[in-house]
Amino acid sequence: MKKLLITIFTLTVAFLPCFASDILLTDYSESSNWLARPVQNPYPADVFYIYPTVCTTKDNTNLCKVNDSQMREAAKSVIKLQAEAFDTVANIYAPFYTQYNFRAFAYSNYEKIQKDTANNVQGLSDIYSALDYYFKNLNQGRPFILVSHSQGSGIMLIVLNDYMKKHPEYYKNMVAAYVLGYPVTKEYLKENPHLKFAKKANDTGVIISYDVQSPDKSGINVLQAENQLAINPINWKRSQRLAKSKDNLGSLDEKTLNITTPGIADAKVNKKLGVVICSTADIDTYEIPLPELFGKGSFHGQDFQFYFLNLRENAKVRIKKFVH
Repeated sequence: MKKLLITIFTLTVAFLPCFASDILLTDYSESSNWLARPVQNPYPADVFYIYPTVCTTKDNTNLCKVNDSQMREAAKSVIKLQAEAFDTVANIYAPFYTQYNFRAFAYSNYEKIQKDTANNVQGLSDIYSALDYYFKNLNQGRPFILVSHSQGSGIMLIVLNDYMKKHPEYYKNMVAAYVLGYPVTKEYLKENPHLKFAKKANDTGVIISYDVQSPDKSGINVLQAENQLAINPINWKRSQRLAKSKDNLGSLDEKTLNITTPGIADAKVNKKLGVVICSTADIDTYEIPLPELFGKGSFHGQDFQFYFLNLRENAKVRIKKFVH
């Protein structure tokens, strides 16, 4: 049954941008439709970022449209906590897009969320249109990194599965894809042999993924799947060896935007669960306060912040390897 669901998902998304008649085409030549679009490009590589769920609308459709003011303001805050980890090594591009509200996923499960993500045809159309415009008018042949989190990563897996497969001329310049806070499973990689998961700190053309939780995690986790993979964001290994917090280059405080060095979080891959375990962060302080989605003890909201400077340095290493 699980294999059937994955196969249906893979086949469905391959045709998503083509068959919906009520899609509104967002004009990405308008700078107002970009969360981030630099005027100049001082770095040799770009980041294309898809932000996570920030929609809290009470609309009955459970959707924030691309021009929703609440979503746009929230996205302006979250980009500082996530994609700006890369802002000293790459030029950051990030489109606004149509996305689901938090409530759409409450008490759900991974398979249903996968399916719902594929059914957000307007959101996928937005992202595809933004990618088309970006590659044709903004990228100018530079290597690029894909970055995403949570709901954004669900969409990013479709981009990798479908859009990049259809555009090998773009895909060949992908340094890496940081697809955080969403399951990347062995089945997904088997269905997409053109994709591969990272094994070390400097491999390129790979997917990097992890989600962080306490060793005392309990209750529901709507973004937990069997056979998902994770890599350690401190030592960049897939083994279960502990990376201590003293080796963490720096964590970002989401309230002050100050960076603590060394970072506050250690990291250890739990291969059975396919997640990263952090034992040094206080649950009450850092857990994501959405028990209907993540139960108790999930650090899902800290996937970037805990390892902020590690992500920055790792991107620098991968870019250097790619361009040389």
